[in-house]
Amino acid sequence: MKKLKKPIQVKYQTLVAIWAALLISQFLFLAVIYFAKPELFTIDPSQPILGDEPLIIVLFAAMGVVVILLSFVLRNQHMRRAVEDKDAGCVQTGLVLGCALSEFSSLLGVVLAFAFDYQYFFAWIILGLLGILFHFPRKGNLEAATQTV
Repeated sequence: MKKLKKPIQVKYQTLVAIWAALLISQFLFLAVIYFAKPELFTIDPSQPILGDEPLIIVLFAAMGVVVILLSFVLRNQHMRRAVEDKDAGCVQTGLVLGCALSEFSSLLGVVLAFAFDYQYFFAWIILGLLGILFHFPRKGNLEAATQTV
């Protein structure tokens, strides 16, 4: 059993590194928007909340929420499959898939910032950031996936 502990630790550190890189990307999105369109960081309360294109904003909001929910469903399916098949690779796939889908929400915010000059774009980035935070890798998933009967 001691023989498994070291590979699990290495795999866990890899998962945390992947997770951290995807988390940092959220802040890079904000930095890119700040340097390209700094005027979007000044909120004008006189502007309508749904901006000039309310239908697009509502569609993007719905897509953002659906994608975040889907990220948790698919990650949980991969974690379950990892335990059933004793495949630690499924744990990494579930993490990357969950974080990538969460990041899609942030990308919707980037599109809203650049294509529509929407001042509340950051709500989508916060949603993506929270999704990635909640996908933090758990060592218990790896242990369960590599545990021998």
